[in-house]
Amino acid sequence: MTQDKTPKDLLITQLSRKLYFSEMEEKLLHVTYNLASDKLYTIDDALPDLIRIIRLLDYEQEGIMEDIIRLEGLVFEHSEP
Repeated sequence: MTQDKTPKDLLITQLSRKLYFSEMEEKLLHVTYNLASDKLYTIDDALPDLIRIIRLLDYEQEGIMEDIIRLEGLVFEHSEP
């Protein structure tokens, strides 16, 4: 079974990545704004959102590494004599 992705699959993957980054950006802006403007919003309130952002970054990093490993295999498999 081949691992080749169709252009539609690649588009879906990239849109998913963009969604992760947009979600992280939104949460980070929310936390930053609330910490700066709301005296009732504390670090304890911010921690769950910050942990979620860290988790999302970790998921994205894993996805990028999987792509690098897959592409590395394709490049070096095809370049061997």
